[in-house]
Amino acid sequence: MVNPYVTNVTLRKKQIVLTIKVDDYPPGEDLEISGQATQNGGAFAVFNGIKQVPEPNPDGTAYIYLEASPAQDFEKGHDITVVLRAARVWTTVLGESPEPESSSHAAQLPTTTGKTESSDEGTSWNKIRAVTYAGPSSPGNAGQNPTGSEASFPDS
Repeated sequence: MVNPYVTNVTLRKKQIVLTIKVDDYPPGEDLEISGQATQNGGAFAVFNGIKQVPEPNPDGTAYIYLEASPAQDFEKGHDITVVLRAARVWTTVLGESPEPESSSHAAQLPTTTGKTESSDEGTSWNKIRAVTYAGPSSPGNAGQNPTGSEASFPDS
C-alpha cells in the first residue's frame, strides 16, 4: 500500500488547506491525520483530524482535505515542508493485573461512588479485555472488530 501524501497546500481565509492523496485506502475507512507544515522564516501550522476516505474519482484518485490555522503567516516565494502521519485507529481495553508489584500509593482513581481509590505504585493494566478497529468498512485483523460492533473479550 502506498502511503498517503500531501499534493497541495492552499492559503484560504487565513487557513491552510492540505490536499492529501489517499488512493490506496478503502473508501469509508476512517484515518487519523496529523502533522505539521513549516516554512523557513518561522511559519508553521499543526494539524490533526479524523477523516473518512471518500469514494475514488473516475480516474481512481481519492483525496482528503484538512484545514489548519497557521501560528505565523506563510509567505509567497518560500517552500513549505509538510510532515504527515496517517493511521488507522485501534482501541484497546486493558484490565488490571491481579497482583501489584509494590504497595506505595501513586495515582488517585475515581470510583463509582464518587470517592477516589488509590492505585499502588507498580500497578499494571496488562490483561487485554477488548481490541477494536475504528474503520467503518474494514473488518480489521484476526479476532478484532470494527468500532461500533460487539467488542471481543478474551476469557483469559
